[in-house]
Amino acid sequence: MKSYFSAALTRLFLLTLLASAGLFTTACKKDDPEIADYSAVDQETITNYLAANNITTSQKQPSGLQFIPVRTNANAPKVTAGTSVAVLYTGHLLDAAGTVFDASAKHTNPLLTFVPGANQIIAGFDEGVSLMHVGDKAEFLLPSALGYGTKAVGSIPANSVLRFEVEVVDVPTYDDNLITTYLGTKSITTAQKQASGLYFLPVTTNASAVRPAIGNTVTVLYTGHLFDATGTVFDASSLHNNAPISFTFGRGQLITGFEEGIALMHKGDKAELMLPSALAYGVQGSSGGITPNSALRFEVEVVDIK
Repeated sequence: MKSYFSAALTRLFLLTLLASAGLFTTACKKDDPEIADYSAVDQETITNYLAANNITTSQKQPSGLQFIPVRTNANAPKVTAGTSVAVLYTGHLLDAAGTVFDASAKHTNPLLTFVPGANQIIAGFDEGVSLMHVGDKAEFLLPSALGYGTKAVGSIPANSVLRFEVEVVDVPTYDDNLITTYLGTKSITTAQKQASGLYFLPVTTNASAVRPAIGNTVTVLYTGHLFDATGTVFDASSLHNNAPISFTFGRGQLITGFEEGIALMHKGDKAELMLPSALAYGVQGSSGGITPNSALRFEVEVVDIK
């Protein structure tokens, strides 16, 4: 239980992206064992794709990456090496159907978080994101050397060109939209947004009872949910023999948003707390399936305050 509420650094969620196959027939087949350098083959595949789709805005980089801007926010912060970035992405095969081989939508937390320049992801994806600003959308066409090269990944053949649609996300805005969408779907109109970005939804209020003060021992029952389609429970008192947790209020023992929510409650109160990721585990994430930049929802009951 402590691992969910401690501030300790936990594992970093890394991307596993897949590769793609060529769309057009080329002079040399991609599986020809006599070809040592696929750069010319890749370039012909990419050139044919751009021509077939009437794309004239692609910007070829010295590495061979083709960068196609879709939406540019030149006044927004630019992605910088060494600083965590969150993206949404869809990866396609270069086949006639544009088959999707991987996408943010296929994962519990759609946001992919990584550090540009830290060799955490394939080179071409890293390079493409480094050309973007927060809020930008773009497409990348990666020659195989910037993808998985000679490696076959899953059902994707070796020496494959990759195509990605990518959006660099402003995480606070994304989290707030995620929470408000949830509230709208549930027709909830009584949630109270705090200045921090926390949404506090009272369920049962005992206004005459005591509220926690710094140094008090607060005992709570809780259920923690992810903001995925099924509201996955990542931890709960019910998973620990219904034993409540106790902590010293105001000592930084819990994640920021959870403690802020408890501060708004009285002994005996029940409430829901909806935390943007910055008030939860931020870019670090935590164990138990809490990936970086995960907004969280808690159902909480304050059992006792001493």
